[in-house]
Amino acid sequence: MAPASPYILQAGAVIPAAMITGIRSDLPGQITAQVTENVYDSPTGALLLIPQGTRIIGQYDAGVTFGQRRVLLVWNRLTLPNGRSIVLERQPGADAAGYAGLEDGVDYHWWDLMKAAGLSTLLGIGTELAADDEDRLIRAIRDGAQDTINQAGQQIVQRQLQVAPTLTIRPGYPVRVIVTRDLVLEPYRN
Repeated sequence: MAPASPYILQAGAVIPAAMITGIRSDLPGQITAQVTENVYDSPTGALLLIPQGTRIIGQYDAGVTFGQRRVLLVWNRLTLPNGRSIVLERQPGADAAGYAGLEDGVDYHWWDLMKAAGLSTLLGIGTELAADDEDRLIRAIRDGAQDTINQAGQQIVQRQLQVAPTLTIRPGYPVRVIVTRDLVLEPYRN
């Protein structure tokens, strides 16, 4: 079956780019990349459709779970150097090898977890250092305080265990737009 237009970029095509903005997964946000190579039509590879220098606008997800190392991103719009704009409708982003999302820097916040565990340990030790010759009232107060402090320390550690890693992607990082549906475009003209 012949393509709908000679100016088509078919599903499965890849648009190579580099990140202009960085990503930090603490919050969701908008991203921009720039096409690094000319992109030609799928049927012949002869007609320039997307020139190098085209800007790509997208967004990334901040829904990171513990152990996750990749940021998910989608691309929504191309802005050509001549001012034309093309809607992409959430085309997925991938790394240079084609794997979904991007992986660069990962901060698991281990230092914060170790500080919380150390604080919990110190709180527990402090309540154990009471003298052995206490009367029953003092011992009951100490035991109650020990339980409360121990529970508070455990809650601090548990809260730190729930903190998702922070994923970062630096500006300039290579990225790919994976075309998932046929895009009928016009040949590029300045």
